This record gives sequence, C-alpha cells and structure tokens, in this order.
Amino acid sequence: MIELLSANEYYTQMQRGPILNQLFRIGQFFWAPSLFLFGERQPYLLRSSYNEARSDYEYRIDSIRQGEFDNPENPNHTLGIRSDERAAVVGAKRRPVILISKAGTGRADSTRRQDDCFLVAPVYSLGRDETRSSYSQAFIERVKAYEYWHLFYLPAYNRARIREGFVRLDRIQAVHKGLLEHTPLMLSDDVQDLLHSWIRVYLGEELGVVDDTLFVYREQAIDALS
Repeated sequence: MIELLSANEYYTQMQRGPILNQLFRIGQFFWAPSLFLFGERQPYLLRSSYNEARSDYEYRIDSIRQGEFDNPENPNHTLGIRSDERAAVVGAKRRPVILISKAGTGRADSTRRQDDCFLVAPVYSLGRDETRSSYSQAFIERVKAYEYWHLFYLPAYNRARIREGFVRLDRIQAVHKGLLEHTPLMLSDDVQDLLHSWIRVYLGEELGVVDDTLFVYREQAIDALS
C-alpha cells in the first residue's frame, strides 16, 4: 500500500509531442477549471431587464475570447434561460484533475445535443513545505490511512512538480474536452487500480469485497493512529 509504493511508482511519465494532445486516457492528469460546490461559496444569480415581448426576464453575458477579457467591444449574448430557470455565477479554480472515465460513444439521438466530455476528479494540494502546512499532520496521516471515504492520497512527485495532496471524490465533475489541458503524467497501473477500487467504495460497495488487501491495510493503519 502507501508505504510499499514510492512516489516514482505512483506516477508514469508519458512521451511529449503532438500525439500527447490527442490522448485522453483514464488515469491521465490534466489542468482544468474545477468548480466550487454550489453553496460552498455564496452563489450569485444574474439578473437583467424584463423583456416585454417575451414576458420574461432576459439574462445576458459578455462574449469572452482568449486574449480579449478586457475588451469592452465584445458583444453580449442571451443565455436562453426559461422562466422556471435561473443563471448562477459559481467560482472555479484551475487545478490538476485526473481523468476517470471514457469518452461518450456518440449521439444517441440526433435531436439532442451530446458534447464530448469526461468525468474528472480534482486534485487538492496539502499545501505543505518545510515551513508550513495547510492541514494538521494528524489529518494527513489519516488521509494516508484511507480513513476518509472521499479522499485518496497522492504523494509529491518533484519530476512533474506535483505537490503532496489528495483526490477529492466528492468534487468529481464533467468537463468538456476542450477545457482539458494535457500534461505528460499518468497514475501508474497499480495506483489506478487502487483509485478505481476506492471510487467503487465511495459509491457504496463494501471495501472488503472490492479489495481485501486494501481493507486489511486500512484497518491496521487506522488502528496504528489510535
């Protein structure tokens, strides 16, 4: 388990080059906007003027293109929000994420839109170095012991500038492939198996049934912290 796997065994380096940007492999790291949980921070509703012709409120946003964030000449567009819907502004942060799903298999119904997207699990840094830490040592040791069902520990990996942290399964989200920024880094096969087992447990399966070795390790590691 954790103490049997070095940081080098946690990760696999992929070959850089034009082919890399065409790959979307389960277990691969990307950079992507990770949404804060709705309600985690105060959400804001967008409001606009009442449209007499539509007998409804009309919501508009600015069109934003790369390199034009401060361009006041950008046109604005309606959001197409219906009377029983609202538009909310929710914060997002650029984070490393791990791809955990395959792509869709195409359009099931040509009358309905299906976008190319993947499920990703965001990675949060423990934020510690030689002088400070964002979390207590007790918490970090319990993450390593798999005490928390929604957290999966990741050691630091200096070769790829990965800081010590954890995957948050309670923040899994769908991200359009166009927003995924490739990196040449993957979880190793063994760690992918561990993560997939932990996801199954988080979704309700019994740990002893999913992975007996992981079950025994967790029991012993938690007992050692008591």
